[in-house]
Amino acid sequence: MFLIEVIPFARLPRLLPDTFSYFSKDPIPEGAVVEIEVRQRKLLGMVLSSAQVKDSKQQLRTASFMLKKIGRIVSETPILNSRDWELLKWLSLHYLTAPATILRMLVPSFAFQGRDIGSWERRGDILKNPESHLSILIGAPVEKIYLQAVAAALADEKQILVITPEISKAEELVEKLALTIPREKLLPVNSRERGTLLRRRWHGVRRGEPVVVIGSRLPLFFPFVALGLIIVDDESAPAHKSWDQEPRYVAPEIAVKLHELHGGELYLAGNPPSLATYQTAKTNTEVKTVYISRYAPQPLSLFVEMEKEIKEAGEFIVFSQVLKDKLRVTMMDRGRAFLFVNRKGFAPFILCRDCGYVFRCSNCAVPLVYHLQESLKEPTLLCHHCSAKNQAPDTCAGCGSHRLKLYGIGIERVAGEVKKILPGVPVITIAADQTQKPADLKKLVARLESMESYVAIGTEFALTSVRLPPAELTAIISVDTALALPDYSQNERLFRILSLVRDITTKHFIFQSYAKEPEILRDLFHGSFEHFAEKELKERRKFSYPPFSELIKLTISRENRELALKEVKDLHRGLTFMKARLSDSTVEVSPPYPAYIEKKKGQYIFHILIKILELKKSLAVKELLNQFIPGNVKIDVSPLSLL
Repeated sequence: MFLIEVIPFARLPRLLPDTFSYFSKDPIPEGAVVEIEVRQRKLLGMVLSSAQVKDSKQQLRTASFMLKKIGRIVSETPILNSRDWELLKWLSLHYLTAPATILRMLVPSFAFQGRDIGSWERRGDILKNPESHLSILIGAPVEKIYLQAVAAALADEKQILVITPEISKAEELVEKLALTIPREKLLPVNSRERGTLLRRRWHGVRRGEPVVVIGSRLPLFFPFVALGLIIVDDESAPAHKSWDQEPRYVAPEIAVKLHELHGGELYLAGNPPSLATYQTAKTNTEVKTVYISRYAPQPLSLFVEMEKEIKEAGEFIVFSQVLKDKLRVTMMDRGRAFLFVNRKGFAPFILCRDCGYVFRCSNCAVPLVYHLQESLKEPTLLCHHCSAKNQAPDTCAGCGSHRLKLYGIGIERVAGEVKKILPGVPVITIAADQTQKPADLKKLVARLESMESYVAIGTEFALTSVRLPPAELTAIISVDTALALPDYSQNERLFRILSLVRDITTKHFIFQSYAKEPEILRDLFHGSFEHFAEKELKERRKFSYPPFSELIKLTISRENRELALKEVKDLHRGLTFMKARLSDSTVEVSPPYPAYIEKKKGQYIFHILIKILELKKSLAVKELLNQFIPGNVKIDVSPLSLL
């Protein structure tokens, strides 16, 4: 009689056992696929180990459950190899996620559809590259380097993994690579593909076919056999973070781990790079750093202090006089302009000038955004967090006054101002609430490229999801709210956004602000990412922020605020007890603090921040953490924001 330990192919809560125990009269090979019963559900599972019952008698005597018999053996052929097991264990511990959840990512549901596991082709021989190299590409364009590296890897019969931050970027890259690489070697992969197509490509990679797998995050978990080249495109993009489901992983982190396991070549490309990657390039002598120039003249840059402009105008204005003049000249010369404003809607909020009342969402602790877009048919108040929608009011809900004023600048307001000063000029707005479908984005890019002259107005979505054509004039309408956010990573994110705007500029770049000239702007105007990075890294080292530490954000959300506060305080007590078992220099645990937006979708939100100071002890700390974090706590390792 044998005791069989099995990991189910199912997403399970983190605090359930990592494995489930069953008995069998015969041993079953490690990695075999079996049928098991979990809570009266029949599931597939993978065998972790087989041991004779006589060797586990003490364990069975103290167990609080009765052993069930293992179901049928679906396939004795192991699905995972030793390298996959290493990746599974690392992902589970690094991101504090149940092994069963990770297994479901490594062997997804589409891999099982339409064919019996017993008929799967045997996996190709696992090849380890004899050499391992990391190259960091700083600047743009990088496609030529990608092409050379991909062609060389394919010539060596290697498999290639290319990770992009957005599906639309992956599709663009496929078209560029297809100019010199046979299209049958290019395998675009994304969650929107049909299951049959994904399954065919997954099994092709598993057989060891030399192909280029391109996509956003999903291909990271494909069963590579001969992975010789990994490319992470635009590695500093926030979209590389899986923030909306467990585990909340970071694609470049996993790419680095895959490179560690497989060897070969790894390219991290960023324009600008993340500060963590820049620090690696600066301190690791074995890393090859390539600076790429776009060989274009730097645009003329101008800062405009809007407070002075408003005083001269005697009223609130959206555009400075110099921006109006440049817009008119650019359109007269049949040029293009791009205006950046990172706010959807017309105005961020409505305020009563008599009593100060602000119209707020009843589900979220935020003001409702005023929208005027044609698709809504009438002025509307929208919540951008829970999608609550109300007709825009004529009178104050607090005092009944008609003296309501729209405050702030949104993309719709900017579009309206452009139409006033440039009647007849094509005005195009680009934001995530308009479209996110790749086919629609492709049509939008084609439309922009076909137009000789226009004014495009976009949010961050326009910069990250749309390949904007070069523009003679670009302008930052306002990012004052972003400048004021109390988040350690905000300067890095803002510098990235401003750099993306500046990089599509051919003549004039204008930055408007209702505050004094921010220091970050001087580095941007002078094209000095290095100067900005050195200052920012100095501050981060001083306060022990990444890359000089690792952060874990724990979140508790409850409908009842008092209950949420009680639970987060209980969690903090447990973590304080845990910290006492470590040296003082290893971990910092923050007191509980409310989220920047304390209430969302009817839930009150509180955070605790864990800061691991000794990076070499990270996994050991996480092993201990696993014992103290309840299953109802949201865990975010390497969070994009602390707020």
